[in-house]
Amino acid sequence: MEKITRLVGVEWNVGRTGIIAPRGVLEPVQIDGATITYATLHNPADITRRDLRLGDHVMVHRAGDVIPRIEAPVAHLRTGDEQPIVFPEVCPRCGSAIDTGQERWRCEQGRNCHLVASLSYAAGRDQLDIEGLGATRVVQLVEAGLVTDLADLFALTREQLLELERMGATSTDNLLAAIDTARTRPLSRVLCALGVRGTGRSMSRRIARHFATMDHIRAADAEALQQVEGIGSEKAPSIVAELAELSELIDRLAAAGVNMTEPGATPPPAADAGDTAGTTEAADAPDAGPLAGMTVVVTGAMTGPLASLSRNQMNELVERAGGRSSSSVSRKTTLVVAGEGAGSKRAKAEELGIRLATPDEFALLVADHLD
Repeated sequence: MEKITRLVGVEWNVGRTGIIAPRGVLEPVQIDGATITYATLHNPADITRRDLRLGDHVMVHRAGDVIPRIEAPVAHLRTGDEQPIVFPEVCPRCGSAIDTGQERWRCEQGRNCHLVASLSYAAGRDQLDIEGLGATRVVQLVEAGLVTDLADLFALTREQLLELERMGATSTDNLLAAIDTARTRPLSRVLCALGVRGTGRSMSRRIARHFATMDHIRAADAEALQQVEGIGSEKAPSIVAELAELSELIDRLAAAGVNMTEPGATPPPAADAGDTAGTTEAADAPDAGPLAGMTVVVTGAMTGPLASLSRNQMNELVERAGGRSSSSVSRKTTLVVAGEGAGSKRAKAEELGIRLATPDEFALLVADHLD
């Protein structure tokens, strides 16, 4: 649905990887039952292409729960009082120079510009899952000068933590134990924790399962990365470049004992390997799993043995069992796991004649791959 309102301002926000993103401030407008006051502006190049100006009447598009976006100015409503949108000359967060080499501008400090957000993300449940390392504790560690990047977390000592306020012996030991456990997370989670642009939770799993080890990922060029589903010619070079930037950090993580392999995954054959080598590798590969060749969608609340799993953990389980996880139901979907409250996705699966499974039935199917 679309409505016209006025663009009254632009805010420049800095994300956890240093990306500087503009956000349009709107005169409040009702769209599909919701009051919209902000909308996506994508990047500076997008603003220039659309010739957007402060005070413009703009067309705002909203579809379902998707973040509203500004489509275009309504030029015939201009009065002449509209003003150019001023782009930042330095990072609005830390004052550092801005890398404007790509359409999405980035603070030259990268992750260090937004270190607390970057570390909090890395410690989150779907990444390294470090219990006890919330944003407040991260702020404390950063302000004390104990942590300047992700690798520093794994070098923290008991003595350092005990010197901090509100860190007694029990909480210190619990945090150190959680950090130690984080060293054992699969490569997909480690890769996701690094926060490389273009590699969220699903993409990190695909990359990790395709290459199996961090060494293979780092050795891959843009062409090799494009063999991973969902990585195109534009995204691949960016991922290669950012992994190169993170080279020293990755080395330090590996030296700290952080796992750099994906359980059950087999590295792709070398580019110059012959047919014989490929056959041998296939013969030595682990069992493909009960979901081999299947595309699985999980919807609704899980129960029984799966009740404690987050949606991301369910997707990890699907891929450990040899399947491919997906968030949408289509004719390519093989199986839909429909929990309590499953709505439109279950209905679409029934309409398309796609196989349905309850959480209990799915748990039995992948029992050998449950942690």
